Amino acid sequence: MSETKYLTPKDAEHAFYLAIENADLKSMMSVWSDNDATVCIHPGAPRLEGRDDIRLSWQEIFEASPTMIFSISDERITQDDHLAVHLVKEEIVVEGEIVSVMLTTNIYHLIDGGWRMMLHHSSPEPDPILDDLPLFDDEPVVLH
Repeated sequence: MSETKYLTPKDAEHAFYLAIENADLKSMMSVWSDNDATVCIHPGAPRLEGRDDIRLSWQEIFEASPTMIFSISDERITQDDHLAVHLVKEEIVVEGEIVSVMLTTNIYHLIDGGWRMMLHHSSPEPDPILDDLPLFDDEPVVLH
């Protein structure tokens, strides 16, 4: 595991988004846990388990993607002594324009005196037009 110690989950989260913005694979992997249960789910992609698969996915993203800037908002944080769950909204900007908005769950755990990411799951924010869909037979529309 990386020697970098993140003293708080917020420190780890800041490092995570900074690594994306800088396309810095080494910094990205310093955030992730070595735990076998470590999982990453990119938007519209299958679940990746373990550091090797997660590292490869970020390497491919960094090699293929333009520079991305993240604006994090609408944070909901739950934390105890060893686990932190961050629900955030990510606005992703490329070349000065918002290209997507993601709803994301980041989970961190305290291990060996530092906080590490053990789950990143990101999905596109639903289109607000879906809120205006009529209900069929007075039953809600189930999308998941």
